[in-house]
Amino acid sequence: MLSMFGCKKDDAKPGVPKKDYTSFMAQSTQTFYGKLDGASFSWTFGWNQSQGMAGYENGYGICDSTDPVRVVLFGLISESDLHTRFTLYSPRYNSLSETEFAEVFSLGKKKLGDFRKDFYLSITKDNKVYQSNSSSPANKIEILKTQEFTDYNGKKLRVWFKIDAKLSSCNCQNSTSLLTDGLMIAEFFGVRKEQ
Repeated sequence: MLSMFGCKKDDAKPGVPKKDYTSFMAQSTQTFYGKLDGASFSWTFGWNQSQGMAGYENGYGICDSTDPVRVVLFGLISESDLHTRFTLYSPRYNSLSETEFAEVFSLGKKKLGDFRKDFYLSITKDNKVYQSNSSSPANKIEILKTQEFTDYNGKKLRVWFKIDAKLSSCNCQNSTSLLTDGLMIAEFFGVRKEQ
């Protein structure tokens, strides 16, 4: 008698529960919450909470409105303290290319690191600036879901992110802070150049 058993990779770790993001994925309000060095934080768009910011810039850092290469950004700013904010930037991509658009915004794990080259996160909290950079290759940013929609401001892309990262807190590699259990719902506009 011959018996064969198999398991999936996720099944190989007994006792480690898989996180359920069902309720997070059902939300649509711009938000970012998680833990920074073990302390919980939460930003949510709304009156008496946070105001949103979104836009795009030329991907090469020059002023050229005809160039379709761009970096899109999203962030929230606390209404009670304008110095408390975060901004997430996309990598540089050609907004006329479906292939490049898909590489940046398709579901799955992406690189969180340097500005313009990777997804880049900057957080200002308690008079400190925390930034992602390429010196932490273990940084994780994952796109869980995307949704294109149109509202009174035009065409937008809503993206659900999961983020875990080491962020530098002084533009140096030796001073790092841990961002864990980060969940963000971002709304980008200008993701595609109108022809």
